[in-house]
Amino acid sequence: MPSRHTVLGRLAAPAVLTLAAVAPGLVPAAVPTATTAAKAATAPPRPNVVFVLADDLGWSDLSTGRTNLGHPSDYNETPTLARLAEDGVAFDNAYACINCAPSRAQLLTGTYAPRPENNIYAVQDLNRGGDDTLLVGPPEGDPTGDVVLPAETTTVAETLDRAGYDTGYIGKFHVARNPQEITTIHGFDENWGGSHAGNATAYHASDGQFNNSVSPSLDEFAGDYTQQYVDENIAPYSHGVSRDQLDALVGTDKHVTDAVGDATLDFVDRHKGKPFFAWLSEYAVHSPVGNAQARSDLLAKYQAKTPGSTPAKASYAALAEGLDQTVARLVDHLETTPDPRNPGHPLADNTLVLFTSDNGGRSDLGAYNGPLKGQKGELAEGGVRVPYIAWSANPDLVRGHRVVSSPVNHTDLYPTLADLAGATLPKDVPFDGTSLRTALASEAAVHRPRFAHLPGYLVEGGRSQRPQSSVRDGRWKALYSYETQEWELYDLQQDIGETTNLAASRPDLVQRLGGELARWLDETDAPLATLREGKEPVTMTVDGTTYADGSRHHYDGRTLTIEPGEELPLVLQDS
Repeated sequence: MPSRHTVLGRLAAPAVLTLAAVAPGLVPAAVPTATTAAKAATAPPRPNVVFVLADDLGWSDLSTGRTNLGHPSDYNETPTLARLAEDGVAFDNAYACINCAPSRAQLLTGTYAPRPENNIYAVQDLNRGGDDTLLVGPPEGDPTGDVVLPAETTTVAETLDRAGYDTGYIGKFHVARNPQEITTIHGFDENWGGSHAGNATAYHASDGQFNNSVSPSLDEFAGDYTQQYVDENIAPYSHGVSRDQLDALVGTDKHVTDAVGDATLDFVDRHKGKPFFAWLSEYAVHSPVGNAQARSDLLAKYQAKTPGSTPAKASYAALAEGLDQTVARLVDHLETTPDPRNPGHPLADNTLVLFTSDNGGRSDLGAYNGPLKGQKGELAEGGVRVPYIAWSANPDLVRGHRVVSSPVNHTDLYPTLADLAGATLPKDVPFDGTSLRTALASEAAVHRPRFAHLPGYLVEGGRSQRPQSSVRDGRWKALYSYETQEWELYDLQQDIGETTNLAASRPDLVQRLGGELARWLDETDAPLATLREGKEPVTMTVDGTTYADGSRHHYDGRTLTIEPGEELPLVLQDS
């Protein structure tokens, strides 16, 4: 049936560029023969996509070791995600941004923060370090300074919508000014729960309604638990919980994780007659994290569980397993629902399920980032490396039982989905990702440097992230700190915890990776932090390359003086 949230008016489509073109010297394909026509007639239609995004889930918070180089949680139980990681493709070098808003912007735009289609580097602003920091971060977000996507951005949902997909958003959005923008300018036909809010301040509904941190559209699924609901939607996916604990849910307030699952299954059922793109954006396991946020049956389970060697917080584990149960419901539904576009097959045979987190976990709330250094809000690996899983019952979409160790990035989502959908990409947008289609279906490796740039501060909550830029290329990671003008270099294959800075002993690699980083900053015209008014000028002698004010320069022993209000440059001295 038609969606009550369908947007009839659309912005004019931009000029487009096809994903595949005939290479020079190649002859275009001839008219299809009877044989090729028969093959086309029996080939599955364009695949559906379900993208599941956890919020603040740590790299090692899952009970599988396949996404985290063998460092699973021995307290949290996530059996469904462990199954998908085993049966599908697990990525153990997947990267996000330091926190919620920039990661969502990368996923939606396919571009890094410095691009004009994005311009989101951090939640709130770039000056969360007090009033006496050496530097001042630049403005971010739209022209008003609100940390939302620019209106002219063409999101992945818009691209798939124009390719004939029905598109639905369920859960936290964060980078729109209001719920209406999600459907009016960002390409989703429906929105269930998404708004400008950065988290659910209360995880349970009250009297059949969620509070104002969740868009009222999700209230359709906010009714109290009934016996039928518990029997059909919770009990089949429950482990280690007594029948009495399950029955005690009846008549109590609905948990937002379950409501998000309800809305997703409803969207799938109403749109399975066409190719669909469902973006399921969980509120879990973002703060607040306490007993009041957990579903009671799962909280009791973990309160009674003996901790292992990994972090153990009952309320956090309950939120993580509740998320896993929602994924279990979704996968079960795909595996048991006939596909009207692919007769004789269930939806799972022509649906790609992707799962990841928007950033690393917060250690102070119970997250486990394993042996990685740092946490959410930091450019250290623990802040930006995330679990990533791809699964489908169709081996032509995902050839399973594999772990891919090539570094991948959230910017890869957009080109991957456009490739799978046979969609076209907006013209003149310099996408920063790589289509992972062949990596999902074959042994193809992914070779592309991955960049991060934070021209500001996040110094709070046990974190001390200051202005830095980084590049990951193969096994190596180089990191530049603007305040100190110092380079760090880590061999992540041998030193995943970033304990030994090799910059002094491997100047050749600093030069190579530093050059890549300077070129990328130049290419993206990345803004830098400026010297704070009232601070003393910074003087430096440069025998090498600098980047500032949108361009690179090379100097032979020139002394530079940076005055207050001017950008403090990246400096790569010749070795």
